[in-house]
Amino acid sequence: MWMLVNCSNCRTPLQIPPGAPSIRCAICQAITQIADPRNIPPSHSNNYQTAPHLPPPAPAPAPAASAPSRPPPGAHGRKKAVICGISYRYSRHELKGCINDAKCMRFFLINRFHFPEASIIMLTGHV
Repeated sequence: MWMLVNCSNCRTPLQIPPGAPSIRCAICQAITQIADPRNIPPSHSNNYQTAPHLPPPAPAPAPAASAPSRPPPGAHGRKKAVICGISYRYSRHELKGCINDAKCMRFFLINRFHFPEASIIMLTGHV
């Protein structure tokens, strides 16, 4: 489950994947260390709450008999994703945090929406 923490410098809310030991703020570049949640006593005053899990949408009505038939979806369904994390490195207009955002989005798609890793293409200038 994703966690929200505030940047240790500018207090900007940052989303972190489970198990991340630290995160760099895209705004001020400060590194915030993340404590192991197993070592923290439970708190009753959460500032952030996770969104409830939504039930799957109702199935679509059956197609009319005159509609052309489509081939069935592949083994992984039709889920495909292209994630762009271009930072324009070494240019005057360099963007901060793009690679981190792209990696977080990939993690989110795999763990929350069950995208197969093979169905995600990452476009980054990072090697």
